[in-house]
Order: sequence, then C-alpha cells, then structure tokens
Amino acid sequence: MRNKAWISGVLLLLASFASCAPWTVRPIGAAGEAPAGSEVNVPPAQYVDSIWSSRLLPALTDSAADARELLNALAVSPAGARTRYGHHQPNGPYYFIVKGRGIVTAVDTRSRVGLALVDIAPFDRRPDVSIQIGPVLRGASLRDAPGIVHFSDFVNQLQFADVGIELNNRVLKNVLEPLKRSRLKGQTVSFTGTLPVEEKSEPPLAGLIPAVLTVEGSR
Repeated sequence: MRNKAWISGVLLLLASFASCAPWTVRPIGAAGEAPAGSEVNVPPAQYVDSIWSSRLLPALTDSAADARELLNALAVSPAGARTRYGHHQPNGPYYFIVKGRGIVTAVDTRSRVGLALVDIAPFDRRPDVSIQIGPVLRGASLRDAPGIVHFSDFVNQLQFADVGIELNNRVLKNVLEPLKRSRLKGQTVSFTGTLPVEEKSEPPLAGLIPAVLTVEGSR
C-alpha cells in the first residue's frame, strides 16, 4: 500500500510539472493589454497586428512634435531640443517623434535605403527632413520611440528584434508600397513618424520612418 501511495504521489507531481508552460504567454485581447511583467510568445506579425492601430498609431499621434517647432528648437539649442522632445527607453538611445507637412525636393534611391528629401515651410528649397521610403528601412526607432514595446515584455532578444523588423515591414507594406517613388519629387506630403536623435545630421531631421505618409499632390 505504501508503495502504491508513493507511486501515486510521484505521478501527481510529474503531472503538475507537465502542465506548467516554460514562460508566460501574454494574452492578445481587444486592446492588446497585459499585466506588467508578462512575456510575449506570439508570432511578430500577430503581435504587431495587436498594437498597430489600437496603440501604436495613437501613441505617435498624441506625442508627435511639429517638425517646424522641433527644427526651430534645434537651431536654438540642440541639447535643449533633445531634452524637451526626445523619447527613449531605459539605457536606450533617444529618438524624436515628428509630424509635419512639406514639399519633396528630391528622391534619393542610390542605396536600397531610399530617401525622400522634404522642405518644410517656410519653403527655401532646402530639405529639412529625410523620410525613409525603402525598399529597405534602417533602424528600430518605430519600435523604441513610442514607449509601448519593451524588451522586458519578451522571452528573449531575438523576439524583441523580430518585432522591430516586423514593424518596419508593416510600414513597407501598408505605408510605402502604394507610393510611386518616381513621382514623389515636387509633391506635397504630410507625415508622422520616428527618427534617431543625431548630432549635426544633414538634413537636420534625418532618417524618419513614416508610420503615416500621405501624398497630397503638387504645389
């Protein structure tokens, strides 16, 4: 009887271990929310689906600085502009979240990281912003700047990196694929996106990843 009881206890213990998952999976609900400290173990595309419209785009819209206001602040004090308008995660680099409207003065496709150079009012035919237009997007500013995607939410560094790649892929598909790059020059565009904070960049706001990019037509 003792042996049977002992065997039954071992089997129950093994069953309890078998029912435990190796990590906590964050539930994807209507709002994409989860308790603090939960970890995500879902495909990157599914995760991006859960935050793109409900959380990411609103976060960018709510915190974006006007491009001309930011350019003026940079002209007065680059350090002050970074402090006032910069966004970052703990121990991470600083980024700007920017919105604006301007005229495309040139399209640079000499590399696969294509750029649309944009002149912001007051117009002087010199570019103030460069917008990445693909077919390759560089950097993870769209993942890191808004402050809603955290490394601690993921099982490992690979998953965190994959989400950054998927966010850029979403921009390529949803925002940039419909564009006719060869016809952008001379067009008026409005944009909202993220870019790194860099010293003495040219143009002053360089390498923006556009979460929103609308072509309004020729001026």
